[in-house]
Amino acid sequence: MRWQGMKLDIAPADMLRMPVLLAPLLLLAMTGNWWGLSPLKPILKFVWAPLALAVFVQLVLGLPIYLRALGKLVRLRIDTDLLLVVGATAALALASWRFQHLAYGAGTEQLLLIWRDAVFGASIIAVALLGEIALRSAQRSALVPLKPTPKGRIVIAPGDFIPCDGIVRDGASEVQDPAGADDVFPIVVKAGTRVNAGARNGDGVLTLEVLEQVGSPLAHGKPRPMRDGLVSFVNWAARIMLVIALAIVIWRLWRYGTDGDMMVPILHTLALATPLGLGLVMTAPASEVLGAARHLGVEIRDLAVLHRLRQIGAVVMGHRGVLMPDRLRVISAQCVDGVTGTDLMRRVAAVAQVGHDPWGMAVLEFAVGYRMRLRPATSYHYVLGQGMSAWVDRQEIAVGTKRFVEGRGANCAPLDPAASLALSQGRRVRWVAEMTPTPRVIGFIVFGAPSANGAVETVKNLTRLGLQTAWLARPDDAAHVALAKHLKIGKVFSEKPEELIKNLASLRKKAGPLLIVTADVVPDGIVASDLILAFGRRIMEQLPSSALATTRHDPRIIVDLIRLAARHRQLVLTNFVIAFAAAALFAFLPQFVGSRTDLGSYEVAIVLLLATSSLSLRAMPTTANEVDEE
Repeated sequence: MRWQGMKLDIAPADMLRMPVLLAPLLLLAMTGNWWGLSPLKPILKFVWAPLALAVFVQLVLGLPIYLRALGKLVRLRIDTDLLLVVGATAALALASWRFQHLAYGAGTEQLLLIWRDAVFGASIIAVALLGEIALRSAQRSALVPLKPTPKGRIVIAPGDFIPCDGIVRDGASEVQDPAGADDVFPIVVKAGTRVNAGARNGDGVLTLEVLEQVGSPLAHGKPRPMRDGLVSFVNWAARIMLVIALAIVIWRLWRYGTDGDMMVPILHTLALATPLGLGLVMTAPASEVLGAARHLGVEIRDLAVLHRLRQIGAVVMGHRGVLMPDRLRVISAQCVDGVTGTDLMRRVAAVAQVGHDPWGMAVLEFAVGYRMRLRPATSYHYVLGQGMSAWVDRQEIAVGTKRFVEGRGANCAPLDPAASLALSQGRRVRWVAEMTPTPRVIGFIVFGAPSANGAVETVKNLTRLGLQTAWLARPDDAAHVALAKHLKIGKVFSEKPEELIKNLASLRKKAGPLLIVTADVVPDGIVASDLILAFGRRIMEQLPSSALATTRHDPRIIVDLIRLAARHRQLVLTNFVIAFAAAALFAFLPQFVGSRTDLGSYEVAIVLLLATSSLSLRAMPTTANEVDEE
């Protein structure tokens, strides 16, 4: 089913309740007396029908709201639930009062008043229940399904992703592990080596012993509760409205006495103290936010994190997986005289297409992006952790480390200065050599990971939002220093626990609560006021109980979430203003000017609320930035 443009996962029990909850809203829209041609005129004499519907909706379906209101009243906590109960009960009591004093042969106007008051009281509870149903359904729809973790031993074929953490029991290979000790660059794994979920296997076959997902301390227990300032604001508004209504009642009693005729205006005033759309003020924006978050690929398990997102003063990105991509990139190529860069890349890509070498896969991806036509390769040979070779165009091409190509007779000395410069910048180098007819080096390819797509714009937009930025990295690594300078990130913090705790405390004192974005384990030094954004493929398995998580590797989501939290606040306040403005326009004002059918068009308030909720978040883009300025 769709509600406000979202596909909802509605429980069967809620599906059965919805027709009953929609009935009072439909009847309310028909209680207007348009020149004596009310749509309800043929059935107006069955006044027991709206009363029975109101009793069923309020006291049976709405029992949880009544119990919540009673429990909060016992604890002297007056909020929106109590205002809903007061308004709905007063409307039902008013309809019952009119029914008991209904004169024999009453006309259409008197019968319409009973219908109107009864279905209005039922509508107050029905709107709140419909909002709760939509919110529950949106929460179920917004959850990102997790794949079941395999157990025992599994076999990983060449080129496959490793689905879970494990220990290598048999085999050896070179894997590209985003959460490994050396960033995105491949590592050699053998028997006894631990591998992480999300790594891609190379050319070897691995047998893994699956490890139980222990994860982070945040995975054990519920997210830390945080009081939402918007909830407090709406509750205080409900208290003020209730006080105003009670003041009007006391003023009427003091001014006109306690005769029987005063019961109608007193109950009427209490009923109108509750705007019909009050039940949607919080639930409708929450449903829209969950829908927008789902489109972003973000899971929100606790809506209180939206309030906490508005309070953060700095964003701290983890070392691995956030600002760096999860795979190698070809940065540049250096060739000897007589060999072009295109020819060099084409030859290496031809060799790489035969196997699953991680370095070769990066070259192959580069070649495919430029639509290079590759020659077939034969006699493929792979040396674990060293390199590969194959025959292309009647020549044997070797690609690998310096030791690999020099061990086969090629001389790397002519290009050593250029290679040393690349290594000093934190890059990685793979040499390329022709083995026939005479071994000679024809160039090398520089690999690296400047930044993930969107990282530049993410840091720039966070700065524009007035937030400070920091990165957990290695200040002694030339590649990390160069990347931090390229991103124009605020601070680079060492991962050493003693230094990190001190740096995070200093940043928190200066900027305020921190948003920690991590694709690995949660770092030391966080406190209760900090917010954790679990980031990347592995984190959904590591932190299944975290309040905020995304499996997408796109740092622009950080900016989207902060903007989404601000938009949610604006939407709640807008809905709040519309609800009470509509109540004043369609309820209180007609009452004070003497109209007795002031609720005939009150359903307009619901239409306005739904339209506002549907449109306010539809402008949210899928990512905060469209391009990366690298």
